[in-house]
Amino acid sequence: MSARATRWRWGPLLAAWLLVLGPAAAASLDEDTGEGADPVVVDEGAMPEELVAVAREVAARPVGERMAAISQVLLGRPYRVDAAGEGRAPDRDPPARYDAFDCLTFVEEVLALALAGDPLSAPALRQRLRYGDAAPTYEARRHFMISQWVPGAVADGLLADITDQLGETHLVDLAVTPATWRGWRRRALFALPDDRLPVGRFTLPVLSVDAALAAIDDIPPGALVLTVRQPRPGVPMVVTHLGFKLPGGGDRPMIRHATKMSGQRVMDHGLAWYLEHLRWYDRWPVDGVTVLVPREQGPRRTALPPG
Repeated sequence: MSARATRWRWGPLLAAWLLVLGPAAAASLDEDTGEGADPVVVDEGAMPEELVAVAREVAARPVGERMAAISQVLLGRPYRVDAAGEGRAPDRDPPARYDAFDCLTFVEEVLALALAGDPLSAPALRQRLRYGDAAPTYEARRHFMISQWVPGAVADGLLADITDQLGETHLVDLAVTPATWRGWRRRALFALPDDRLPVGRFTLPVLSVDAALAAIDDIPPGALVLTVRQPRPGVPMVVTHLGFKLPGGGDRPMIRHATKMSGQRVMDHGLAWYLEHLRWYDRWPVDGVTVLVPREQGPRRTALPPG
């Protein structure tokens, strides 16, 4: 293997925990500095005017086109682990920011803006993705993808799982017990009481890399593509990355994501290249991908593409 190939191989491997160290992690466990009351951090600046303008301009386009146009404004933004929080301990990062993203906060922001009737209502949708109907607190956040974020977003009608419509699938089955959490060496990253850690059996339908490549043209524009690893004993998660398919692209469909791969920013890659790339993860092999599509949140006057 060439030096360049090796560099690409290890770069993404270091990103294997980016959903763990992203919104899932207690980014700042520094001690409180006040007399019992934590200082609250507001959002990291207002929503950029260009982002608002583009979201309104494409409001009548199909959802995949809306996601592509909105996220185009964010291309090149740097990757940052644990980019968002609740603005108070244990995660003092702001609830929203537009200067940096991890893979999940990038998708959440793009989805919220694309599904909202107007950009001003996007924060409410972002909050639903992260917390469901609960108050936006660290304990209520959907930290864990297979056990909280994915089933929560599907149950809330924000996303639909279409994986089994795209080809032959198999189920990834993950059993999580209290002993799993006690023995997991990264448990201390989560400032959660034991009774807020999800336990049970969790499953995801998954397309193998070969099946995903065969179905690449059938994956709808705007669909989320989740990277799913093989379950490992003592590890309470399997989903380690996500991005979404861009519309168009001719014979080269693209995936847009915030990634720690070379460049560490919001960027585009060929979707076929990315799927092939998943075969390189030999220390924690990839089982395949799960595909979720955004669901419109109400009637929307949608313009058909020209012609």
